Amino acid sequence: MRIISWLVLIFSIFIYSCDNIVGLEPVSGVEGTLTFNGSWKSDIQAAAVIALDDLDLDNPASHLITYSNLIEPGTNTAEYFIQLAPGQYYLAAVGVTVDPGFFAAKLDSFLNAETIPLEIIDNDLRNLTTPINIDPKEITKEDRDIVF
Repeated sequence: MRIISWLVLIFSIFIYSCDNIVGLEPVSGVEGTLTFNGSWKSDIQAAAVIALDDLDLDNPASHLITYSNLIEPGTNTAEYFIQLAPGQYYLAAVGVTVDPGFFAAKLDSFLNAETIPLEIIDNDLRNLTTPINIDPKEITKEDRDIVF
């Protein structure tokens, strides 16, 4: 009988601790659609949207925070998402000029060498120079049209 009492007590504690369900926290970031018009340049092996914490027009990727999913060449329309902490960012649509797998694997090396194999493909300079504000627990929508 004593064992049953202990089992009931342990089971009750277990049930009580499981009662406080904690779900996933809402994320913040930016999402949108990239629409590509024209023929992709032969030296671009993928495209992405990069998020920058500051803007240096001489080397826009010098303040790279993260990037979206990589988009295959020849794609006409693609959706992207970047999870970001709340704050102010600059976004740029870029072409990756090296093998996408190599780019992802060696990104830290590229950042340390300060030579990132990216080419800005955003046609509207306002897209690049206008910061966006990411609010807590909200997804900001940013669509881009790219003309090659």
